[in-house]
Amino acid sequence: MSVRTNPRPKADGWKKDARLPIFHRMMSMFGVLPPRADEVHKAAPGEKIPVFSELNQLVHLAPPVFLPFVARHLYYHYVSHDMGSPWVVWFLMFTYTMLFGMSSVLYMNRLVRRYGYLDGDVGRDTLPYNLIPKVIFEMVSASMLRPALVVLACYDPTEVPTLTIWLPVQLFLLTLTEDFYYYWGHRLCHEAESAWKIHRLHHTTKHPTTMLLAYADEIQEVFDIVGAPTLSWLTCPFGFDVTIVWMLVHLHLQLGGHSGLRLHVGSVLTGPFLRPFGWELVVEDHDLHHRHGWKDSYNYGKQSRFWDNLHGSAGDRIEGQGSNLDWNHYVSM
Repeated sequence: MSVRTNPRPKADGWKKDARLPIFHRMMSMFGVLPPRADEVHKAAPGEKIPVFSELNQLVHLAPPVFLPFVARHLYYHYVSHDMGSPWVVWFLMFTYTMLFGMSSVLYMNRLVRRYGYLDGDVGRDTLPYNLIPKVIFEMVSASMLRPALVVLACYDPTEVPTLTIWLPVQLFLLTLTEDFYYYWGHRLCHEAESAWKIHRLHHTTKHPTTMLLAYADEIQEVFDIVGAPTLSWLTCPFGFDVTIVWMLVHLHLQLGGHSGLRLHVGSVLTGPFLRPFGWELVVEDHDLHHRHGWKDSYNYGKQSRFWDNLHGSAGDRIEGQGSNLDWNHYVSM
């Protein structure tokens, strides 16, 4: 096996080996490994980028995202007013978050095969053999820690499960707040040499794919998984059900942001509020960010371009210019 550990195009040739360790075999068998550039649709010259509207995204996202709330609501009203031990709730949400994350990865892979990659003439980075244990560990850690934080912060076993018509506004405020903390932490990593040392590993992938969301130094992972979300909730302390919905949608969007998917995909959490100002974030924005290194980068926000536009660090899109968008294309589920 190759000893080079950095992601690179066609680094996943190891998956053809019949004598793989169990975790490598599972990753290959479950189909969560990112498709290579030669396995996906290649856009023809002049082919416009389809627009994946937020409303269309919600058709796919709403059922799994709201399932925990529906289950809690039914349990409270038809079984018991005691919603159970925090440990039980944490374990259930940890399991559900893992399954939801895998489902999101599979969904992104299907879309990539159908619509292709941005910057399609360049090979997309895939996972070398030696990176699989690290990526799996960080996926499991994130699925354990984020539900644990939500349970510790706002779970009350006697509280009535509640969501209101203000949910879109609550999700928007929580997301914009998290993006504020992420923006400044991220920008600091690109503008201070000492901070760049904890971020440069993540930037060894210039054309990321979904599973490379979890490819980073441990300090950065702690900030992404624990730091920014905790600061956001302390700033906007919403209830358990709101925060669980936010956590799941946020995970889905983070995976999509690293997919390289050749679709104009806006964020369902912030896009409807920011599009009138041209400040919505799409997949290409973070994809372009990854193609740059230390001090020559831009697009530091992860859920919007609000802070980038406010502070002059937003960059122009290349393929996603308005004239190259196909607003009439319906993205099939």
